[in-house]
This record gives sequence, structure tokens and C-alpha cells, in this order.
Amino acid sequence: MGGRLAEVLDGQRVPGCYRWRSRAHPSAVRRDLAAAGWTLHQIDERVVTSAPELFDQCAAALAFPQWFGRNWDALADCLADLSWLPGRGHVLLWHRYGVLAQLDPKAWTLACQVVCDAAGVRRTTGAKPFFVLLRGPGPDTWPQDGTPIPLI
Repeated sequence: MGGRLAEVLDGQRVPGCYRWRSRAHPSAVRRDLAAAGWTLHQIDERVVTSAPELFDQCAAALAFPQWFGRNWDALADCLADLSWLPGRGHVLLWHRYGVLAQLDPKAWTLACQVVCDAAGVRRTTGAKPFFVLLRGPGPDTWPQDGTPIPLI
């Protein structure tokens, strides 16, 4: 796989959250990641307008266990674990993430904190890499501190 996603697969990028400007079709991304032993998971942008919808989308996309409690702590726990999923690494592709940022800024802020913290926990524990790629229109800075969301 060429391009910037290759930086994810070959370890040039630290696992975490990035904005991704690629127009690659998700099926092509899924195929290329699978060829490298990685797994693509997608959040459906059409329905993520609130925290409960984000919880449901993450639970479906990442096949969360039955014990998932559909709250921020449970989301953090599941994202930091993912031991039930096969693959050498995981990419969560969140299309049009800006919908949540615009309609529920508090949920957007908490979502950013939880997914970034989970990627960090996974790095420190040596778990399989976890990347969140934010794609489409949306904020280009973190809501917590206004620093730029890095591009990949």
C-alpha cells in the first residue's frame, strides 16, 4: 500500500488519532489493510450525532463484548483492550466526524479524549496498534486545547 497509510503499517506513525484526507474507497482501504494483516473498522457518519449513537456505532464496528455499558468509561475500557479482534493492528475510520463536533460539542470533546487516551494506553501496554482516522469535513484542532489534529 502506498501513500500515507503505509506510514501506519510500517510503524512510521505513532498510534493515535489523525485527520486523513484520502479519498480512497473504504473497500480498497479494507483490502489493503487486510493484505497487511490489519483490520479496518468504520463508523457510519450518517447516525453519529450524539454520544449514545457513537457508543452504538463503536460497539457495532468493533464487535464490542456483551458487557459494554454504552458509556464513556466502558468505551475507554473496550478501546484500550480490543483483545477479541483479530489482526496485527486496527484502524477505525470515522467518516464526517464533524457531524458530532457540530451537533454535540460536549460529546465530541469527550470522544476525542477517550479515543486518544485509548490509543496511548495501548501504546504503553504493548497492545496491537490502534489508529483513528478522522475523514471528511470537521474541526482541524483538538477541542481540549486548540492544538492542530495531526494529518496523516
